[in-house]
Amino acid sequence: MKGRMGVLIFSVALFMLCIQLPVIFVEQISGLWDVMEKAMADYMALFSNFSYAGLNDWAQAYSGKIGFSFASFVFMLLVPGPLTLGLSRIWLNVLRGKEAYADMIFSGFSEFIRVVSMDTFRRILMILWAILLIIPGIIAWYRYSQAFFLVADNPKMGPFETIALSKHYMEQNKAPRFLLDLSFIGWFALSVVVFYAIDGGVTAVLLSAGAEPSAFVQMLVSAIVNSVVFAPVFAYRGVASADFYHRVICRDPGSFRDPPALTSL
Repeated sequence: MKGRMGVLIFSVALFMLCIQLPVIFVEQISGLWDVMEKAMADYMALFSNFSYAGLNDWAQAYSGKIGFSFASFVFMLLVPGPLTLGLSRIWLNVLRGKEAYADMIFSGFSEFIRVVSMDTFRRILMILWAILLIIPGIIAWYRYSQAFFLVADNPKMGPFETIALSKHYMEQNKAPRFLLDLSFIGWFALSVVVFYAIDGGVTAVLLSAGAEPSAFVQMLVSAIVNSVVFAPVFAYRGVASADFYHRVICRDPGSFRDPPALTSL
C-alpha cells in the first residue's frame, strides 16, 4: 500500500459519498428531513408537559411519515453493488501492484445486470438467515463475503455460481475472516470518536455563528465528515480483505500478480 494510500482513501471516500449524498438529496425533495425535524421538535416539547396521551398522539401523528422514499429504496438496491465491485477491483489492483484509479469504482456499471443480480441474491440469502437469528445472519455475511472479489476476477461467472463458490471457499475460513475484521475494531472505535468530535464541532461553530443548521444541512455535514474520517480505515481493511481473498483461494498465497486459479466445487 506504500505510495498508494492517496488513491485508496480518495476511492473509498468517493464510494461513500456516492451512496450517501443521492439519498440525502432525494429525501430532501421528498420532505423527509423537514418531517423528522418537526417530529423531533414536537417530541422534545412533550417533556415540558409529559403525558402518555400526548406521546400516543405524537406517535399517531407521525406514524408512516418517517421513512425513506421508494426512490431511495430503488437506489440502494441498484447502485451499491456496481460501486462495490469497482472498489473491489481497486483493492485487488493495489494488492497486485497494478494501476489503480479512483474512477475505477464506476467500472462495475459496465456489468450492471450481472453484479446487481448477484448482489440481490446475496442480500436475500443474508436477510433470510437473519430472520432466524442475528448470529446466522452474520455467518451468512461472512459466507458470501468473497462474492465481489470473485466477480472482479471472473467476468463470465454467473451470479449463482459466484455465491456458491464464495460459500465453498469460506467453509473453513469464516472464523479467520471474523478475526481479521476484529483486528480493526480499535481503528473503527477511534474513527467513531473523531467523527463525533468533528461533527459536533462543526455544528457548534454554526450555532455560535448564529446559524441553526437544518436537518438537511446536518445530514450533509455528517455524510462528508463520515466519508473523510472513515475512509482511511476502510481503505486499509479493503486491501487486507483482498489479501485474505488470495490466501483463501490461491494455491500459492505469495503470488498476487494474477487472478487465482479456482478449484472445483
